[in-house]
Amino acid sequence: MEPIHKIWGRMACLGLIAITLSMSACSFSPEFVIETMTLDQPSWDSLSVGAAYRYQPLLGPNEEVQPDIAVFTVFSATYDTLYSGSAGTIGIPDLALNDRERILVEVCGYYLEHISCEQKSVFASPKRVSAEYDVAFPADTLSTPSNFVNGDIYVATRLERQKMDSEIWEVIRRPSKKDLHVHVYMEGISGASVRIPISRSETSFNLSRFAGFRDLRYGIQSSLMDSDSAVVHFDLHARTTDPPALVESRRVVLRIKSEEERMLEVRELVERTSAQILEHLSSLFGSRRAYVFINEWTFEPLNKAYNATFELHWQETFRGEWADLSGQLLVRSNGTLGTFTFERGSEHAEEKWNDRIVGDILELKPLFPNLMPETDPTRGDEEPSRQ
Repeated sequence: MEPIHKIWGRMACLGLIAITLSMSACSFSPEFVIETMTLDQPSWDSLSVGAAYRYQPLLGPNEEVQPDIAVFTVFSATYDTLYSGSAGTIGIPDLALNDRERILVEVCGYYLEHISCEQKSVFASPKRVSAEYDVAFPADTLSTPSNFVNGDIYVATRLERQKMDSEIWEVIRRPSKKDLHVHVYMEGISGASVRIPISRSETSFNLSRFAGFRDLRYGIQSSLMDSDSAVVHFDLHARTTDPPALVESRRVVLRIKSEEERMLEVRELVERTSAQILEHLSSLFGSRRAYVFINEWTFEPLNKAYNATFELHWQETFRGEWADLSGQLLVRSNGTLGTFTFERGSEHAEEKWNDRIVGDILELKPLFPNLMPETDPTRGDEEPSRQ
């Protein structure tokens, strides 16, 4: 009888052989693969695709084979199917794709009971929208915050595509109006914005009809109150990319009063201030003639006040003697709370000033004595109204 340790040894050896054969069988299972996948882009409107396949049987060398079925599928960036079929030259609707949109090409081969897939990608052509673009805002001539609502947008666009391997751009079509919109927002204020869809070459709009108008209106009014101006951007976007691409931008500076209106107002205030100064400094017979020169001026929105430096030249009536002085005016836009600070003057003017006015500052009477100041909360200024 054979010793027990030899029997166990033989059984262990047989088990090891079985395990080895099992591992060998797994490592040499049949395998079907796509050995190479070719993808060429001869033009923006076509692709050339192909593939080579290889099969590794359980026994024997691997071999190049033709699959039972091979399907090439082309997807857009949004996974819309652009093509599904066999290898060869494929037409691509490049004009309908976005700027440099990713195109995914997938091939799946079926052989016996096996399947193998491979993917590669290319990109659609570079595209851009060029535009003739302008904005009229506000549309009317009344420059009050209550009228910062209506406007007009003028736009003429064309879609261009860059030629392959070239720096030249060619016009391919006009972008659909549904692909265009204008983003209206306040400079420096996040969240205050409105989106205006573009439906035609000339689009009239009323901001109050769009979501976000209340925040935008509040931003405009706050900016006007704080700094006497509000900067509103009108950005034209085209849906040639995701997110939509910025095509053109217009920057509109809103003011309660224009620069010209402010200049006329400060000149009127300076002239009325000069008249009060001459009431104090002129001789008994008054002055023969007087001239005023404004050197510089600013408007302080928070105080609704003008700060102006100017020169006053006048000729006495009795002796014909000329005198001049210069100084600084600080006064509210409605003509109240005004002061004039004497800075320098001719010998005659300085002598008159020291004789008749105490100190360097002259407290001014209201410059519009027949007007009552009235505050309109919708305006950035206190505008006088006639009694």
